[in-house]
Formats: sequence, C-alpha cells, structure tokens
Amino acid sequence: MTVSVRRECATPAGAAALLRAVAADTPEFVTLRIDGNALTIELTARTPGSARATLEDLMACLAAADRLASSEGASATEGGRDRSDEGG
Repeated sequence: MTVSVRRECATPAGAAALLRAVAADTPEFVTLRIDGNALTIELTARTPGSARATLEDLMACLAAADRLASSEGASATEGGRDRSDEGG
C-alpha cells in the first residue's frame, strides 16, 4: 500500500522548513520531497494500519512544527520567512 500526502505552504522555504522538522524521525519507507510550495510525503506500508500509524505520527510532527513557527511569529504555511536556522 502506497500513500501520498501533499502539504501546501505559502513559500518553498516554508515547505523546506516543514521537511527539516520531520526528516529526522522519518522511517526509511517514507520519502519526503519539495514540490514548489508543497511538501510531499509518500510512504509504502504493508498494511493500512501501519500506514495510518505512520501518517498520524508525521501529521503530529507537522502540526508541532507549525505551532512552533507560529509561536516564533512566522508560520511556515502563512508566508512568514523561514526562521528555522536562526538560533532560538
């Protein structure tokens, strides 16, 4: 079973920030790529339950990244500048 999810962002930098936020915890059967202003997540799982569990984890990471960006005053999905490489 292969599942693909596309997360639209305001800018390519916003999509890249989300990619960096989830890349460290991404299992090897998940592929992340930037398509213009979007982050595309593709995964191959043996069962629907496994796909669901992995997607739930990834969506939670994306939500946390958005909350962090919002608390810093620049949401990756609202066109704010990418602040992920600024020190704290």
